[in-house]
Amino acid sequence: MDRPFKLRRCVLSVPGNRENMLRKAKGIAVDFIMLDLEDSVPMEEKEKARQMVAELLSEGGEWSSLSRSVRINPMDSPYAYRDLIGVFERAGEFIDTVVIPKVNHPCEVRAVDYILTQIEEAMGFSPGKIGIEASIETAEGLLRVEEIAFSSERLESLVFGIADYAASVGALVKGVSGHGDSEDFYPGHRWHFPLSRMIMAAKAAGIAAIDAPYGNYKDPEGLRLSCLLSAALGCDGKWAIHPDQVAIIEEVFSPGEEDIERSKRIIEAYELSKKEKRGSLAFEGKMVDGASLRIARRICTFAEIMKKRQMGREG
Repeated sequence: MDRPFKLRRCVLSVPGNRENMLRKAKGIAVDFIMLDLEDSVPMEEKEKARQMVAELLSEGGEWSSLSRSVRINPMDSPYAYRDLIGVFERAGEFIDTVVIPKVNHPCEVRAVDYILTQIEEAMGFSPGKIGIEASIETAEGLLRVEEIAFSSERLESLVFGIADYAASVGALVKGVSGHGDSEDFYPGHRWHFPLSRMIMAAKAAGIAAIDAPYGNYKDPEGLRLSCLLSAALGCDGKWAIHPDQVAIIEEVFSPGEEDIERSKRIIEAYELSKKEKRGSLAFEGKMVDGASLRIARRICTFAEIMKKRQMGREG
């Protein structure tokens, strides 16, 4: 099935065991809110977090975010199956995607797919509604990233996990958080290869590619540079760990007005060329091919969703 296009410029992570943060999350205007059951939740609070997240989501009501996601624990842990049953059985109709962390093999994605299918059938939810996002955070996961990218029709994105990937390969980390800050000791972008490989696999499969968070939320310029680097490589968005990061991330990963207007003109020129049965299309002195047209259409779809979201905010 063709999955609907979703804006993923910014995905804001919220700890699932912090009730005050969870309640505030409903009012944060961001493309995706991700309620986390994994790294931000201590082992002794896993069950509490499940209950709090399920309760908040099952309340329904209006959210300022466009989409909601839940990150479960890794599939090789004793918590993942309980996350799926405890949260998705109760609140699956209000959840857009499940994030699977530290994916090493496509079978992990397929296993979650099968469990979601059973939950949807048992609870009467719309079949196939809940999407899957797979985090590539290990050397083993990157080695199999192409297989993972094509592992399920539910799969909507691949996400780069910089801190765990660095630990997996034994990379030197000098930042306080390990999430991409304080990287000035390396002559270049040292995550260029793993990020590019993940992006390539995602785009070949027709799904989104999302960059890891930037750890220092008090460093807006460092965040902007990190966004520009990943956007230049082909990422569609970036995770955030603090609400103050949302505006910069969404700005960098949004097409500008000039891009939108040019894309509209390209599509109009193409439709005219098609109507007149011309074999080729020239636009502003340059030839337009299929790739240019696909990019233009994607930007226009993007712009339309952003417009609807803005109207919703103002309404």
